[in-house]
Amino acid sequence: MRIVLFGLLLAIAVPVQAQNKYSYHPKRHFVEAGLLFGGTAYSGDVAEKAVDLTELQTGFGLFVRYHVNPNLSLKAHLYAGSISGDDRNSPDLAERGFVFGTTFYEWAGVAEWNFFAKERFSPTGVHKVHLSPYVYLGVGMTIADPKAQYVGTPDKRDIYLKVPFPEENLQTNFVLAPMGVGLRLDLLDRLILGVEGGWRPVFSDDLDGVNINGNPDSGDWYYFFGASASFILNNPNQTRF
Repeated sequence: MRIVLFGLLLAIAVPVQAQNKYSYHPKRHFVEAGLLFGGTAYSGDVAEKAVDLTELQTGFGLFVRYHVNPNLSLKAHLYAGSISGDDRNSPDLAERGFVFGTTFYEWAGVAEWNFFAKERFSPTGVHKVHLSPYVYLGVGMTIADPKAQYVGTPDKRDIYLKVPFPEENLQTNFVLAPMGVGLRLDLLDRLILGVEGGWRPVFSDDLDGVNINGNPDSGDWYYFFGASASFILNNPNQTRF
């Protein structure tokens, strides 16, 4: 009888052990790299509205993202684009006649928190398509070389120009705190699509090249938004144990 019971237990244990040995477990830690393409906008001294839609410019970038767990990821990125402003777009500022434009380069690291995050694979190894909103916050640096000009009438120049353009001693390197929201679509084993938009306070009034001639007590901002596609670099499939 003992021999029969031992044989039954052994018959049950061997398949279970084999199943555990070859079962799949999703990798929680993985790295993806991708591209972002979208637009930029600006708010500051040379804009009456918070965002002047007539001055939208093109922006693009590269990023690498490390997934710590399903909810938390860390991203490093390099974005580039242009921003501009023109008093002539505003009835209230048109007479002043300031314009500016600049190309910028942004380096930053951000932490992202994904809401409603789920495991990417089922226990049987099937990838699950999943949509997840997220928020992000980080720190970085922007390099820009703004060129402001006076394009108003000569008789108004002395009224609006306290100092000649270009103003002296303006910053070209700016510390910034990128923050924003996004939406990720985990579409395939290795492919993730997304959209995001964010705010960029630079803690300075020099981003548009207008400081003394404008309102030095009011800081400049710019905005970055776009669509992204990223590819998972390491094996996103499951690891055998």
